Amino acid sequence: MKNLINYLKKNLIIIIAVIILIIGISTIIIFAFIKPFNDWSFCINSELFGQYGDFIGGFIGTLFSLVAVIFLYKTLTTQKKSLNKQEEAFRINQFETTFFNLLKTQQEIVGSNKAYFISLNNKLKEVPYNSHARENFIYSKAELLKIWESIKQNEYLGSFDKSEVKTILNKIEMLEDSSRPDYISEDVTENEKEEIIHEENLRLTNREYQITKAKWKYIKNENPENRIKLISELFFDKYQYVFGHYYRHLYCIISFVNQFEKSDFGDKKLAKKYIDFIQAQMSSIELMLLFYKAILSPELLILLIDYKFFKNLKVEDLIHESHNRISGINLKDWWKLLIFF
Repeated sequence: MKNLINYLKKNLIIIIAVIILIIGISTIIIFAFIKPFNDWSFCINSELFGQYGDFIGGFIGTLFSLVAVIFLYKTLTTQKKSLNKQEEAFRINQFETTFFNLLKTQQEIVGSNKAYFISLNNKLKEVPYNSHARENFIYSKAELLKIWESIKQNEYLGSFDKSEVKTILNKIEMLEDSSRPDYISEDVTENEKEEIIHEENLRLTNREYQITKAKWKYIKNENPENRIKLISELFFDKYQYVFGHYYRHLYCIISFVNQFEKSDFGDKKLAKKYIDFIQAQMSSIELMLLFYKAILSPELLILLIDYKFFKNLKVEDLIHESHNRISGINLKDWWKLLIFF
C-alpha cells in the first residue's frame, strides 16, 4: 500500500495527463454517436459535421493542448533532475578529490614530524630521544603519563637537579649492599631502586614542563575536568612545534567534511563515511592523543562528538581510566566487548 502511494505521488502529473487524454478520446467517441451530431440517418450533414469539428477543436483541442503542456513540463523537470544528478556527481567527485588529497597531506605531515624527548637511565643520566613519524605518539603517551603521575603525588617532588645525582647514586649503591642490616632481598632492593629512579624521572618532568610547587598545587586542587585540561595544556604547549600543524590540518579536514554535509549535495550518512576514512588511518595511540588535544579545542571536540570519532577508543587507551569523563564522549571498556564473543 505504501509503495502504491509513493508511486502515485511520484507519477501524479502523468496520471492526470492520461486521465485527460482518456476523457478527451472518450468525448470524441461518445459525441460521434449521439445527437445532435449523429441522428443515425447515415446521411452526411455538412452543417452538423462542421459543428462537430468545431466542438472537437474547441473543447477537445484545449484538453489535448493541456496534455501537451503537461508532458512538456514533465520533460523539462526530468531534464532538470538529470542535470542536477550530473552536477551532484560532479560536486561529489570534486569533493572526494580534495578530501583524499587532504588525507594524503595529513599522512605526509605525520611522516615528516620530528620530536625531541628526554628521560633518565638507571645511572640518572639524561638520555635524549629523537623520534619521528608515529614514534612521536608513543613517546607522547609516556610524557603525558609522567605529567599525570607527577601531579597526583601526595606532595610536590621538586625539580630534577644534576648536582644531587651523585648523592642519589650513593643511596642506590647502599641499597644494593647485601651486608646492610635492613637488607631484605634482591627483589625488594630492585623495587626500591626503580622507585627512586621513577621519582627522579618525575622530578625531571617537573623541570622540563616548568611545574613549580605553586603550579603543581594549583593543578592538583582543580576539579577533575580542569585538571585533565591543564595537564594536556602542559604537554601541547611544549610540543606545539610537533603537533600544532598536525591538529590544525586534521581540524581542517573534518571541517571540510562538515561543510560538505551541510551543502545541497551532502548528507549525514555520506559525511560519516568520509569521517570513518580519517579515523581508520589513525592508530589507537593517535586517537588517545587526539582525545587530550580535543579537550583544549571546543570546536574540534564538538565535531568529534557529533561524528562519534572516538568509537574505537577504549578507556584502557587513556592515561588513566578516570579521564573518561568528558561530556558527550562515553568510551567503552575492553572487557565489555568480550561478552559478545
